[in-house]
Amino acid sequence: MRTKAAQKHARQFLFTCWLSCIFIGSIVLPIYVVSAAHTADDNDIPTWYQGDQWTYSIDPLSFSNPNITFTGSVHNLQQIVAGIINDAYKISITGQITGDITINGMQGTLSGDITGTSYQRISDLAQETTILHSEGSIVYIIPIPYQMDLVMNSTPPLEVYDFPVNIGEQWQISCLSTTTGSFSIAGIFEQSLNASQWVEDTFQCDSQEQISVPAGNFQSYKITRPGVDVWYSSDAGNIVKSTIDENSEDGMVQATLTLQSFSRSQQPITISEDIEPSVTVPGNQVTISGQAYVTQTHIPVQDATVSILIPSLGLVWTSITNNSGYYSTVITAPTMVDDTPSGNETGSGGVIAQCTSDGLTGYQVKTLVTLFVNTPPAAPSVNGPETGKPKEPYSCTVVAVDPDGDQVSYFIDWGDNTSETWPGMYDSNITITVEHTFLYKGTYHIKVKARDTSGADSEWGYLQVKMPISASLEHHPILGILERFFEHHPHAFPILRSLLGFETITSQS
Repeated sequence: MRTKAAQKHARQFLFTCWLSCIFIGSIVLPIYVVSAAHTADDNDIPTWYQGDQWTYSIDPLSFSNPNITFTGSVHNLQQIVAGIINDAYKISITGQITGDITINGMQGTLSGDITGTSYQRISDLAQETTILHSEGSIVYIIPIPYQMDLVMNSTPPLEVYDFPVNIGEQWQISCLSTTTGSFSIAGIFEQSLNASQWVEDTFQCDSQEQISVPAGNFQSYKITRPGVDVWYSSDAGNIVKSTIDENSEDGMVQATLTLQSFSRSQQPITISEDIEPSVTVPGNQVTISGQAYVTQTHIPVQDATVSILIPSLGLVWTSITNNSGYYSTVITAPTMVDDTPSGNETGSGGVIAQCTSDGLTGYQVKTLVTLFVNTPPAAPSVNGPETGKPKEPYSCTVVAVDPDGDQVSYFIDWGDNTSETWPGMYDSNITITVEHTFLYKGTYHIKVKARDTSGADSEWGYLQVKMPISASLEHHPILGILERFFEHHPHAFPILRSLLGFETITSQS
């Protein structure tokens, strides 16, 4: 089991590497967090398009390790969707960094430009590769040029968020992060970087909050992990604010990122996409439908091919739009698998609906979630004495086995027009004892059903019980003999039976 110190060290690894050179913390922070882009509608994955742009500032920004200390800010940090390559958005990055820096006791003032490229999968915004470059000068007494180059890769791609995001949901991330690069100050300092670390962490969506930033007011989902808070908005289609405050034996990082402005581009063809149901089990039928129209004219796109793609699985289906631009197709849900396990999901992934007609194109991304196939519990085994006494407690045992190992609860029909549900959950294959008091003599058919944590019910388990002699008559010399006689001759002397109160109660199965 990983210790808390080891977990903290894993969370700090990226920053520890970045702190080895003066800009890595400032440049990579927004990339790592901004990959948490949100959706254009509801809580699902956003659909980005070429020309979409978000501009941020990181102010304040400070970080330090035993050799380097920096206090400053990053401004005009722009992310622009430059295109799509191999099912991934190509993101162009630019910005400017300024601040005070101390390297090995030498104090100076830094200013420089940031450029770079990041690749994020369309289907889940997982971050694949980020390439960064920065150059400028550090003024000690005179300006001295610096240069930094950095390449970061994640295997598997760093899937920071598990779409669709729901309040209260937790998910885990895990990947091997590799960072290579170099940083140099002409004639003074040179540092190479080549390191990797398996990164594991848990994220959680805590709430929705109204966040005000220079770009506007946004209803935002708050995503947290130790030391980091992130707010992102469906209206912005991306993060609107993030704060980080992390300390370890290797260094410190503190920063606040805010959205300054943003703009979204229109696709030549606007296409909607609905997945029904969007949460299902593998093998079930799923309907994918929507409408396509030319964005400028709102004229429906007729007789056009719509491709339905699940890039993570290499699956493709097609449909044709009708005269109103509508399309629909039914697919068999595959098993979705991702790297952000959450609850009883097998995984989740983006389904892309893409329409091309007369040289125009448009696409939309929605998330399909598949769940583990749940197997109901086996019929409970019900065991107890074959006979009992009316008006005295009767005990029996109940046990059910769930093939998936889920906990179970029980519903008990006692066969005398009474029943009860046990609200507690019990481990699979754990025997419990239940108790009931039957008021009258007779034969009773006890029925018990088990229900697992996914809501699947078992078949009934049965136990037949006889209550032959009431407790009050057992020791009565005359009435006890009569009761035993009437038990063996249930149809004899019905009037006498009624007068003496020896009516037999027999439950229905």
